[in-house]
Amino acid sequence: MILDNENENLKVHEWITKYTQTGNFSIVTGYFTVGALAYLSKATNDKIDEYKFILGNIVNFDFDKDRALDLLNEDINIDASLKLSKVAQEAVAFLELDKVLAKTLEPNFCHAKAYLYKHNDKDPQKDYYISGSSNLTEAGVGLKTTNNVELNIGSFGSDPQYNELIKWFEGLWSRPQAHDYKTVVDGNGGVNRIPFKQYLIDEIKKIFTEYSPKQLYYKVLFELFGDELLLEKDNPEFNRQIGRLENTVVYNSLYEFQQKGVLSLIKMLQKHNGAILADAVGLGKTWTALAVMKFYQLQGREVILICPKKLQYNWRIYQKNQNSKFEKDQFEYFLRFHTDLTDDLMEKYHDRADKMFISEKPKLFVIDESHNLRNDKSKRYKFLVDQILSQNEDVKVLMLSATPINNSLMDIRNQFKLIVGGNAKGFEESLDIKNIDYTFRAAQKAFNEWTQEPEPKIGEFIKKLPPNFFKLTDSLTVARTRKMIEGHQDGLEFPKKTKPENIFVTPKQIGNFESFEELFDHFPPMLSGYQPSFYIDEFEDADILHDEKQRDHFLVKMMYILLVKRLESSWFSFQSTVEKILVHHQNALDRIKQYQETKKETGWNEAQPSLFDDDDILAHIEDFTLGKKRKTRLMDIDRSGNIENYKKDLKADIESLQLLQSNLIQFERKIAKEIKKPRNHSSEDDKLETLINRIVKKRQAGENGGNAKVLIFTVYKDTAFYLFEQLTARGFNNVAAVSGDTSTLWNEEGETKKYEPILERFAPFTKLFREKEWTFETSSKDISINQQFDEWQQWIAENDKRTYDKLQNPIDILIATDALSEGQNLQDCDLVINYDIHWNPVRVIQRMGRIDRLGSPNTKIFGINFWPSNNINSYLNLQGRIEQRMAAMKLAGSEVHLDFSDTFKEMAEDENLEQKQKARMLEQMQSSWDEIDTEKSLGFDDFSLETFRQELLEELKKNEQFYKSLPNGIYTGFKAIQEVCPQEGMIALLGYPSIPVKSTNFEYKGYELIYIDHSGKSVFLNQKEVLDALAKHKEEIRFVPKAIDQGEPKSIEHLSTALSTWLKSQATEEEIQEDGTVKQKMGRASLDMLNKLKSGSKTTIQKLKDEGSASQKFNKDNFDLITWFIISNK
Repeated sequence: MILDNENENLKVHEWITKYTQTGNFSIVTGYFTVGALAYLSKATNDKIDEYKFILGNIVNFDFDKDRALDLLNEDINIDASLKLSKVAQEAVAFLELDKVLAKTLEPNFCHAKAYLYKHNDKDPQKDYYISGSSNLTEAGVGLKTTNNVELNIGSFGSDPQYNELIKWFEGLWSRPQAHDYKTVVDGNGGVNRIPFKQYLIDEIKKIFTEYSPKQLYYKVLFELFGDELLLEKDNPEFNRQIGRLENTVVYNSLYEFQQKGVLSLIKMLQKHNGAILADAVGLGKTWTALAVMKFYQLQGREVILICPKKLQYNWRIYQKNQNSKFEKDQFEYFLRFHTDLTDDLMEKYHDRADKMFISEKPKLFVIDESHNLRNDKSKRYKFLVDQILSQNEDVKVLMLSATPINNSLMDIRNQFKLIVGGNAKGFEESLDIKNIDYTFRAAQKAFNEWTQEPEPKIGEFIKKLPPNFFKLTDSLTVARTRKMIEGHQDGLEFPKKTKPENIFVTPKQIGNFESFEELFDHFPPMLSGYQPSFYIDEFEDADILHDEKQRDHFLVKMMYILLVKRLESSWFSFQSTVEKILVHHQNALDRIKQYQETKKETGWNEAQPSLFDDDDILAHIEDFTLGKKRKTRLMDIDRSGNIENYKKDLKADIESLQLLQSNLIQFERKIAKEIKKPRNHSSEDDKLETLINRIVKKRQAGENGGNAKVLIFTVYKDTAFYLFEQLTARGFNNVAAVSGDTSTLWNEEGETKKYEPILERFAPFTKLFREKEWTFETSSKDISINQQFDEWQQWIAENDKRTYDKLQNPIDILIATDALSEGQNLQDCDLVINYDIHWNPVRVIQRMGRIDRLGSPNTKIFGINFWPSNNINSYLNLQGRIEQRMAAMKLAGSEVHLDFSDTFKEMAEDENLEQKQKARMLEQMQSSWDEIDTEKSLGFDDFSLETFRQELLEELKKNEQFYKSLPNGIYTGFKAIQEVCPQEGMIALLGYPSIPVKSTNFEYKGYELIYIDHSGKSVFLNQKEVLDALAKHKEEIRFVPKAIDQGEPKSIEHLSTALSTWLKSQATEEEIQEDGTVKQKMGRASLDMLNKLKSGSKTTIQKLKDEGSASQKFNKDNFDLITWFIISNK
C-alpha cells in the first residue's frame, strides 16, 4: 500500500498507531525530530518491549557550523517553539528507557528509512513494515503538513519483502560501521567518543535546560551580531594590524571598555571612513582617540588633529619628544585649531609644505569637540569641507564630542556630513541612505513633536524616528555613559557624587536697589543704541531694511540676556558691562548732536566686540549675522523724521544706565573698604561671603584625607579676576585664576598666557604622576593608586628638583572661566563650585566632568551651584521676562517676523526647544548630578548598539563554543525591576523567514526583538530599549511560572495568542472611532516600509519584491521563535 501522507490511505503515523500492538520495533532513519520521537513514545511505549534505532546524520563527524539540536528540531515556528520544552522532556524520558537501543553509522551516510514492527504472537499478519522516504520527523510521518512529497510502501509480515527487510536491518545493526558510540569534535579540535544514546539525551536536554537570563541575553546578542563579529574575529589581516596596536603603550594603558571602543571605532573607520566617539564626560576620550590615531599612524596615514585652541596643550603633550606617558609610542600628528580654518591662518604654519593637507597621501583627520563645527553655514565648516576634506581621495574622519544632542538634530547631521565631504548622498552606497538631509528632516520633525510633550521619554522619541536615522547613528558612533560601563569591569571606579548644594544668593542691596528683580526692572528700556535701523521708515531696498531691523532686534535681545547673565555672575561683571553700554549710547547721542549741527555723517559705532568676550552669545551673533552689517546712516533716520524720537530714546536709555552705574559705584566703595581689614571674611557682597564660607567649611570637613582643593567656575573673565583679587586680599593663599587668554597667581607679579604649569600645581596626581613618563617604580603592584602617588612624591623629592618645587608650591583654589570646562582632567580636586549657572546646563555637566572621572583619587566629590534668584522658578522666569520686554517694544517700521529668513526661523525654533530642554535640565540639577542626560535629554548613546556588540565579543572570548551550540526554541524568565520592565509579558526574538525543513546551513534575513504584554501590545517599540532591559536583568535569578515550565496548554496558548496579535498589528491596527465602529489603519511595519519606499531605499524595494507586503510577511508561519523570556512582577 502506498503511504504518501496525502492520499486516502493512512498517513505514516496513523498506520503506526493503528497496527502497533505488543512486540519489538526497529527503525532506520536519516535523522529524527524531538516532536516525532515524543509522538512515537506516546503512541507505542506501553506496547513495545524493545526499540532499536539506527540513526544517520544527527551530527556529521566534521560538523562545525550547524547546531545539532536544530537538526533535531525540524520546526521551531512560534507554536512549536512554545511547546518544545515539554515535548523534549517526553523525548528524553523515552530515550532513557533501557529497552531503547540506538546506534549511529560512521563514517557511512545513512539515507535509508524503514519502520519494522514484529508482534509477540509471531503471527505474520500482525507484523508490518513501512519503507520509503519518510524520516522520523513530524513532516515525515505526516503529523505536520508540508510541501514535501513523501513516498512509502506499507505492508504486513506475510509480504516476502518483510523478511528481507528484517535480515537487512539485522545485518546493518551488526556491521562494524554501526556504533554504540558517537565521534564528536569539540571546540578546540579534540576528538571524543561518547555513548551515542547518552549523546542524544544530552543534546535534547539542552532544550529544557533551565537557562539563566544571562545565558539567553548573550544568545540574543549572538543571533543578532554573532556572524558579523566572528567574521571580523577570524580576519587574519585585521588581526595582524590590531596585533601591532596591542603592543603599544597607549593601548595597554586603556581600560577594557576603552579598548573595545578603539576596536569599534577602527572598524567603523575602515568600513565607512568616519566615526564619532561620543562617550560621556570623564570616560577618557583623549586616550581612546590617541590609540585610534596610533593604529592609523602604524598604517602609514598622516594624522591631523583639529581642536579648540584652548585645548592645544592636551594634545601637544602626547606628541613625540614631550616626555609624556606614551613617549615610547612616538606619536606624530599635525595640530591645528578650529579657528585656523581659513586660508590666511593655514598658510601661516611652517611645519609642512602642503599647508592645506591635500597631498595624495592617505589621511586621518581627528576633530576634538566636533560639536563646535556643527554649523554647516559657518565659514570654518565650509572651508574644512570644500578646501580640505573634499580635496582628498583617501581620507577618514574621527570626531570626538561628549555634548548631548541639545537643540537640533541638524547639528549631528552636519557632523556626519564631514565624513562624506559634505555630500548629502555620501552614504547611499555604504548604508543605503539615499539622502541624509531627507533622513534628518524627518528626524527633526519627530524631535520637534517629542519636545512638545509634557514628559518626553527617550523611548517615545525613538519610536518616531525614521529607521535610516538609527542605522546611521548605530553604524557611525561609539557612545557609552557611566551607567553603561559601571560594573562591567573590575577597577572601574568613579568617585561617589554627593547631592549638589544649591545656594540662592545675590547681594541683598546694591546701592538703593534691594533685589535682583528690582535691578532688572531698571535696565535701559530700549537699548536704542544697538537698533538704529528701527528709526528708519523708508529705504531704497525694503528687503534689506527689513533684514536690518530683524538683526538689530535680535542683537538687542542678546544684549538683555548678556546683562542678566553678567548680573547673575557678579555685580563686578555687570558693572563693567553697564559702563561699556553707557559709553556706546553716549557716543551715539553725541554723534546725533554733531549731525544736527553740521548735517554731516561722522561714522557709526557698532556694538563693541569686547562686550561679548568669554561669552558663547558671540557664537549666536556670528551664526546669525551672515553678511557684514550695513552701517546705518543718521541721514536715513533724519529723512524718516525720527531723529528726535531716536534722541529721546537714547536719553532714556542713558538715564537708566547712569542710575545703574551710580548705584554700582556706591557698592564698589563699600567692597573696597572691606578689604582694608585683614582676613575679612564678611562682605556686603552676600554671594562672595557665601563662597568664602563654603571654602572654609570644606577645609574644616576634612573629606578625602583633608583634600583642600577647590575648582571655581564662572562664565566671565572679569568675575574670575574679581574673585581672585577678593580671595587673595582676604587672606587666602595658593590661589590662581585662569581664563582663555591670561592667568595669574597669588604669589607672582603680572599675568601669563601659559596655564598648563598652573594646572600641574593644582592637579599633580593627574598632570604629572599619571600623564608623564617616569622611571619610577612602585614597591608593589598591589598597593592602591594613592599609595603609589605617595611613593612617587618621595621619589621625586630625591630625583627631580624642578618637579619637587611644583609639589612644594601647590595651588589649592583655582578660579577658571569655561576655558577649562572642556577636555581637562583635574581629578585631584573634589569640589566644583559653579559661581554662576551657565545658560546651557550641558556646560555645567562639563564643568563637573573635570573632577568626576575614572580613576579619581577621591572617594567622594562635591558640587555647589550658586543661583541668582531666591528660587529656581524665578530664575527660569528671567528668560520669559526678557521675551516680554522685547514683545512690548513698539518698534518703528514693521513687525518682527520669525520667518524673514530660513536661518533666523531655524534659530528661533531651536531656541524655543532649547529653552524647554534647559528648563527641565536645570530643574533636575537641583537634586542630582547624575547624567542630566538620562530620560530627559538625548545623547548619541541612545542611537547605538555598539556597546552590545562589544559585550558579546568579550563573552565569545570565553564561551564561543557554548553559544554556537545553543539550540533555538529555548527560554527563560525573570522577575522584573519595575522601573525597567513596567509590565508583565514576554520578550521574544523572532527570526524571519522560518527555517525550511532539512535546511542545514540557513541564515535568517532579519530579526524582530520585541517586548509585549499579555495582550500582545508592544511595551517597547525599539530594539535598543529591549536590549537595555535584558542587559539590566541579566544577573537576575531565573523565574518562570510553573504552568509554563510544565507546558500547561492554556498558558502556552495564551503566549501564542499574544505573539499572533503582535504580528497582526505590524501590518494593520484597529482604531476604535467615537461612534464605536472599528477602523483599520496601517501598522508600524507597514508605515516603516512606506516611509522607506518614499525615500527611494533600494533595499526596501528589493525586500518588497522578495517578501511581499507587511501583511504577507507578518504571518505567524513565517517566523521562528528563536528564544524568549517570561517577564513577571516581583
